[in-house]
Amino acid sequence: MKINPEKIILESKDFHFKKKIFLISGNEETLIKKIQHILIQKIRNEGFGEIQKNVSKKISFDNNNLNDSLFFKSKIILYENPKEVDQKYFDTINYTNTAIIICHTNLTNSSRIKKYFDTHKEFFSISCYKLSRNIKKIFLDFFLNQHKIQLENDCYWFFLDNTSNHYQLFENEITKLINYDKKKIIIGDLRLLLSNSDSEEIDNLFFLMLEKNTEIIKQAHRTINSSSDSYLILQRIKFFLGLLYSAKNIDEAIETFPKYLFKYKTKFLSIFEKTNTKKIAGALALIKKTELLLRKHSSMHQPISERFLLNLKKSLR
Repeated sequence: MKINPEKIILESKDFHFKKKIFLISGNEETLIKKIQHILIQKIRNEGFGEIQKNVSKKISFDNNNLNDSLFFKSKIILYENPKEVDQKYFDTINYTNTAIIICHTNLTNSSRIKKYFDTHKEFFSISCYKLSRNIKKIFLDFFLNQHKIQLENDCYWFFLDNTSNHYQLFENEITKLINYDKKKIIIGDLRLLLSNSDSEEIDNLFFLMLEKNTEIIKQAHRTINSSSDSYLILQRIKFFLGLLYSAKNIDEAIETFPKYLFKYKTKFLSIFEKTNTKKIAGALALIKKTELLLRKHSSMHQPISERFLLNLKKSLR
């Protein structure tokens, strides 16, 4: 059966797993690791002592770790990216003393093992992907309420818009909020807390699409110091493209534009008037291409990012 990862993170104390057989899949490895850690801790609290890592690429009766431990009566078996799973193997398990956690970063939704876990009545399937804005909101609301932290409306949306969609990076930023020695936080505080890069400088790169190429390159040189900065730029530009795409007219564009970016409002509306869905689709395709280049050639982040920004300007004309 399917379980959302946010349920595991926020409500794990309320869950009781009769059969402790889990598939954690998806492409967001930091979220997969978080879910795995929570499940291991919960299962160990129920008396499962030993953790066995099985390196076999096939999960079957012949390739499992059913050897009795000298010290523990129960165990947790971990598998990582197995290529083959014999479903009959699960019928041989003593569920009272064996838990299995399978982590897989290469499964498609149509794969046999994914479908098997998704539809099983007693096994659990947890899909881990980048956090959507709504899921980030769920996490943020939970921790703000738990720690009695107040964020003004503009600060609240600023935090959501300027934090990573990768779970662990997002959690790290929430931890900064929790540990900050102020219960009422303003935008100036957030700018100091979030990331090492100046988020305003990052945002400014998008609004320079109306300026000369030389201005774009100058700003890029000042702003981009690492591949992380390059990824952050792509994330923020994707955010602004989403605003452009969702607005059907100038009034909606004004309504959806974040108030904390008020000084860029005129430039944003100018860009809105020049764009259409075809141009936005082309810009999103350009982001995807650039992400692939950065993965392959991270040391070349500076020229890759500069070329991306110039091509983005062309695509939005």
